[in-house]
Amino acid sequence: MKTDEIRKLFLEFFHSKDHQIVASDSLVPKDDPTLLFTGAGMNQFKEKFLGRNVTYRRAVSSQKCIRTGDLENVGRTPSHHTFFEMLGNFSFGDYFKKEAIFWAWEFFTKTLKIAPEKLWVSVYKDDTEAYVIWKDMIKLPESRIMKFGEKENFWPSEAPTKGPNGPCGPCSEIFYDWGKGTGCGRQSCSPACGCGRFIEVWNLVFTQFDRQSDGSLKPLPTKNIDTGMGLERIASVMQGVKTNFEIDIFSPIVDEVKKMLYLGSAIRGSRTVSRCPNVELRSSKINAIADHIRAVAFAIADGVMPSNEERGYVVRKLIRRALSHANDIGIRKPFLYKLVGIVADVMKAAYPEVKARREEIAQIVKKEEESFLFVIETQLPKVEEAFKALASSKTDKKKLAQTAFNFYDTYGMPYEMLEEVAEKFKLKIDERNFENLLEKQREQSRSKSKIKTEIFTETFAKKVEALGLKTEFLGYEKAHSEAKVVAVLGVGEVILDRTPFYGESGGQVGDWGTIETESGKMEVEDAKRIGETIVHVGKMLKGKILKGEKAKVSIDEKVRKKTAANHTATHLLQAALKKVLGEHVRQTGSLVDNEHLRFDFTHMKKMETREIARVEELVNEAIKKAITVTKKIDDIDTAKRDGAVALFGEKYGEKVRVVSVGDLSKELCGGTHVGNTKEIGLFRITSESSIASGTRRIEAVTGEAAKEWVREREEAERLRLRLEAKNEEAKKAMDMRLKEETEKIDSFLAKADKIGSVKLVSEVIEDVSMDVLRKLSDRIKAKEKSSVIVLATKDDSKVSFIVTITPDLSKEKALNAGELAREFAGLIGGSGGGKPDFAQGGGKDVSKLDKAMEDMREAIKARLK
Repeated sequence: MKTDEIRKLFLEFFHSKDHQIVASDSLVPKDDPTLLFTGAGMNQFKEKFLGRNVTYRRAVSSQKCIRTGDLENVGRTPSHHTFFEMLGNFSFGDYFKKEAIFWAWEFFTKTLKIAPEKLWVSVYKDDTEAYVIWKDMIKLPESRIMKFGEKENFWPSEAPTKGPNGPCGPCSEIFYDWGKGTGCGRQSCSPACGCGRFIEVWNLVFTQFDRQSDGSLKPLPTKNIDTGMGLERIASVMQGVKTNFEIDIFSPIVDEVKKMLYLGSAIRGSRTVSRCPNVELRSSKINAIADHIRAVAFAIADGVMPSNEERGYVVRKLIRRALSHANDIGIRKPFLYKLVGIVADVMKAAYPEVKARREEIAQIVKKEEESFLFVIETQLPKVEEAFKALASSKTDKKKLAQTAFNFYDTYGMPYEMLEEVAEKFKLKIDERNFENLLEKQREQSRSKSKIKTEIFTETFAKKVEALGLKTEFLGYEKAHSEAKVVAVLGVGEVILDRTPFYGESGGQVGDWGTIETESGKMEVEDAKRIGETIVHVGKMLKGKILKGEKAKVSIDEKVRKKTAANHTATHLLQAALKKVLGEHVRQTGSLVDNEHLRFDFTHMKKMETREIARVEELVNEAIKKAITVTKKIDDIDTAKRDGAVALFGEKYGEKVRVVSVGDLSKELCGGTHVGNTKEIGLFRITSESSIASGTRRIEAVTGEAAKEWVREREEAERLRLRLEAKNEEAKKAMDMRLKEETEKIDSFLAKADKIGSVKLVSEVIEDVSMDVLRKLSDRIKAKEKSSVIVLATKDDSKVSFIVTITPDLSKEKALNAGELAREFAGLIGGSGGGKPDFAQGGGKDVSKLDKAMEDMREAIKARLK
């Protein structure tokens, strides 16, 4: 049975049991800062498990997940992965253990037709209810029902004794028996044995307790079901293969890696350059490569670009680990990008978006590969040189760890590769010291981006969510309203039952304005949306605002209009970018306020000047056409079918707001917008830059800000032209002065002091630049091969001079222009210096110039005698 069919059967089976089929959420959790990636099917249902926004009681999904906790085991074991799909059925206060167990058994034995005797189960040792259901209702023999402790059969693991506090419960796991021919062969073998005969395929979690701070388990008022079954694992069972890497959605990727390896070996000849002669080890590395490219492709498809921060770092690390594995088996050139198309093809039925973006994803991967291979080529010899030096001297663990960390942090050298080089020189990197340095670096990165105000912290968000308050948003139609104060969280932190204030979300900042009650008035400087609550943040202008009061609420309409213009312009910008650069352009982030807009998007290279100009032109054309901007509420499926663009990673409900600008742009958007494009006025791009591999950023302004920006640029251009003209006039004047003084060279030489065969030319020349002095000196030197030349010029406030000595004198007479310049500068209250044959300097005491020139002549004469 194909993997696609298993996924389809699972979803249809639970749909027949009145479950809502919910599409896989993005790999990037939108509202959970505690997670880097979505790692379980239940992540997108956290709010519903907490009893909030429960629009349906039963759900089923096939969720794409990324986990990196067992990275070292990926490829080595039959079923560890970084990227996988989690099949799951969920109940939010509806059915419980009996239904969950019965339906799991029915799906396995009736739908998939797995022989009942092949299935074993485990239950928590104190969960009599689950045990009785399996034994007396399902009629599973007691010999195939295992009782395990809280480590194996409780979620979270060991929660009763170790925590954390909060919702938890026992679980029941279902195992498939590969048979006595697999594993240890002992008669007593059971799921408790780790020999590989039994594979856990489905975990049914019964969330029924709320762990208290004293360790007690308090029954929850509503009980939930959260199940998870690895799609790849059940596929291996249904396809009769012992590892997930042999199933139909994995084997084409594995086969292609093998093909590349053997093709490379054939090209090089019969001798292989693999560092993995061990067949089992080589196979594990090939499996790991196949796993990692799946995770990379799906992460990039969900908008995560390789970088040195958080999620992007995970993607970069997976690419580099895959390349390190490839290097070990003999592949030493970019190749991962060629696997992206295969990943897209085998997953296209469930995830067509990956296939649609495969070329772009492949380009991003290839660029990352090339970058890393360049790092290896240039830095590996330096690592070896540094470690060799450390090995030859007695060095402490900290110094070795610091050296290794510098290569890791600055150049991206993989830790595993650094370990290999260290072993080559009989060194061992101290992991604790290395981890300390890594954590210190992470802390520095966090501190740079930390927002200190509590209103923006996760703790504050949780406090707001716990209130369970819902703010009705009136801002699409109204700028002013009356409202009731339902909560005051602190000075300048107010929640209303209704408000025209837009709460920051979707890249648009919160509105400004005022809230006034009988007892106080507050200037609102920001508004934050947290779940279904809008928190108004600002400073008190008088008195204080009290809970329960009636309030008059007004937004700053001028600020709102500017923000709306920038937001609509952002939509036009995205449409223009797609038209100019291609359909691969996808929004990865944005910021819209009343002063400017910022738009981050996927594109592999710097935009050309003509491309920027064309994008700007298209947006301004749309503005001049005075197109009506429409907003309507629609079903999510209908909106997407009609071509509405959704922001990747954004969570949408069944009903969505669609913002359309004629036939140019159609996006799912909850932000505020103008009614007609002519309200934007003017659009200007102020910058285009790179913010990450494969991600560009455009910043722009609209309306009066755009006009002001144009005025500033025009004024700057006028100033530049005036300055250039002034400089050109000055250059012509100096050229004329050079010509005039060049004509005097013969007279300079005629009156020069003669010391033996050497001529000392010393002149004060009015109204010339240092450049003229240097050129004049060169021309004198060309005429008089053995000479010392001291030329000075002055204005009302300073003296500038040069000293030139022909090469013969600097060698034979040991004259040094730098020393002479310092001496001269000292006489006029300044500084000077330079090389033995040429030096320059200056001073502020203009009145002493003539005397200084006379003293320098005497000093030079003395040195030449």
